[in-house]
Parts: sequence; C-alpha cells; structure tokens
Amino acid sequence: MRKNIYAVILAGGSGTRFWPLSRKDNPKQFLQINGPDSLLQLTVKRIKQKILPENILIVTNKQYKKKIMEQIAPFKVPAKNIMLEPEGKNTAPAICWAAARIYSQDKDSVMVVLPSDHLIRNKEAYMKILDCSFLLAKENFLVAMGIVPTRPETGYGYLRTKSIRHKGKNVCKVMQFTEKPSLAKAKQYLKQKNYFWNSGMFVWRCDAILDAFQEYLPSVCRCFEKGHDIAHINRVWRKLPSISIDYGILEKAENVVAVSAARIEWSDLGSWESLADISAKDKKGNTFKGDVLDICSQHTYVLSDMQKQKRLVATIGLDNIIVVDTGDALLICRKDKSQEVKKVVEILQKKRRPELFSKEK
Repeated sequence: MRKNIYAVILAGGSGTRFWPLSRKDNPKQFLQINGPDSLLQLTVKRIKQKILPENILIVTNKQYKKKIMEQIAPFKVPAKNIMLEPEGKNTAPAICWAAARIYSQDKDSVMVVLPSDHLIRNKEAYMKILDCSFLLAKENFLVAMGIVPTRPETGYGYLRTKSIRHKGKNVCKVMQFTEKPSLAKAKQYLKQKNYFWNSGMFVWRCDAILDAFQEYLPSVCRCFEKGHDIAHINRVWRKLPSISIDYGILEKAENVVAVSAARIEWSDLGSWESLADISAKDKKGNTFKGDVLDICSQHTYVLSDMQKQKRLVATIGLDNIIVVDTGDALLICRKDKSQEVKKVVEILQKKRRPELFSKEK
C-alpha cells in the first residue's frame, strides 16, 4: 500500500429514491441491502485492500456522525477522519474541503473519491481499474471511472469521450458531461459506443483538483485556504454554493479523462429497479424477499421487511412491478417509474409526514 494515496468517501446522501426502506434519518448508505454489511461498510472494506485505514476520510452530514462511528468501528478508520458537514452542499465543497485537508499534510497526495452507496461485485477488476487510474492521475489528469452502458438508462449522467494519444498510449478524453438524458438520447448514446455512464468515482492528485478549483470555483477554494478545521468550516460553510463537482469543475476542465470500469459489475443502486436488476430471480424473473405469497407474477420485485412487521404480502398477476412493504408504509410502482419515488419523499417533506423518518423515530 502506498502512503500517499487517500480515499474520500461521500456519505451524506439522503437516498430518497429508496424510500420507504431508506428514510431521512437512516438513508441508503447505512442499510444492509446486499448481505450482512451496509453499503458504507462494503465501500470501506473494498478500498481498505488498496488504502491504509488512516488514509480513509468520510465526509458526511453531522446528523449521521453516530451511525458512521458505529459502522466503521471494525475498520480502524480514525474518528478524526470523519468530516462533518454543517449542511448538505452537494459534492464540490465536500471534495474541495477533503482535498485541502489532505494536501496540507501530504503535498504528493493522490485522492480517490467514492460514493458510499454503490455496489461493486468484481473486486479484482476494481483493484486493476484503481491502479490504472492512479497512473493517469500522476500525469495530472482528472480521472473519471466510466461504466460501459448496457441499456438506454435515463437515470444516469453520461460522459462523451474521444480517444487521444498520450505518451504513445490511447486515452479516453472526456469531451462532454451530459446530465440525465431523454430516452431517445439515451438510445442514441448506447449506439454510439463512445459514451460512458458517469459512476461518480474519481481519482486525481490533490494539487491538480485544487488547481482546478482555483480556476473554476475560486470562491470555494479561498474558503479552505484559510483553514479546514471544523471550527473554521462551521464559520464559512453557509457561504459556499451548493454545486456538484461535475457541474462546478469537471464540465469545464480540459484535463478530464475516463477509464472503462466495465468489468467491475457496478450498480449505483439508484432506484428500486436497479436493485431488482441485480437481485437473484426465479424462472419468471421475480425476486421475493420476506413473507411473500405469489400467483402468476413475472419480472416483479417484492420486499416485505420482516424486521419491522410480520404480515404476509400476497401478489397476483403482477408484471414489472415493485412492491416494498415496511409496515408503516407501502410502495407499489412500475419498475420504469421507480426513479420517481423521490417525488413521494418531496411530498412527505412538504406535508411533514412521519413516514419521512424511521419507525423508531
């Protein structure tokens, strides 16, 4: 393991598209969606194979401090490495804060940025992609890990790339970041073969990303030049814009490249449909978890949360449907509409409904 490589895990998300299992006080990254470990714990476990525990930093909202402490305790990540945002400001301020802190301690540092709520099943391929990304980062590239599209997905951002030569090797230069496209455009991107899904995983030298902040978001960079301890952060955080790293930096920078992470078996678990896609299925394409009795359904995902309630869920003749029963709330939707679950959460928020929070709340 190289001492100058650091991981920054972004763990402040609210996971609204996974309601009703994910709640405001217990979002997706803390849930055991794929086995006995939470998605956050799986993220730490993976990166620990490449990066020392003392070089793993976790940026999260201050309300999740207790959960983070409990979940990372087995991994020996120092408590001081939990960086608590006073409020959510999207990814750019969080990344700049982490880069500034790391760079102040290690001028030769390389930084891996990772979401805390993604699933990667091929760990060996993942390690190889990281090694490739480190080499490109040493050349002062800002490296985005791209996923080769397998379907015309409208819920992901896309990277349009062009192959260029760099020191005798082909490199995929990112020409454009495209936000979630229409279905027609997504089908077009799938055919063109030079588009990747934007995984939200990045690798770069800390000085390279700080230079980019200095050029494209100088007001954000200035806030962290004056300090990065929590007392200083609490004073300046409200002045920072809420902006993503994609929009604030990467769409403007000229040194962004992509590496193909096609073989890592990645899912961002961004919706119930994406979880259904990777779940084990019966001969009719169904996934049933919990106490479920079904007659003649196909391509359907049903979750009855046995930890919170013990009632039977019975389904008849469903096709491409999501059913999630948590006792205090029941979600039923078409798979292709599962991205819109976040709209339900927005309404719950406006109406101050108790279902916004965990039942234990």
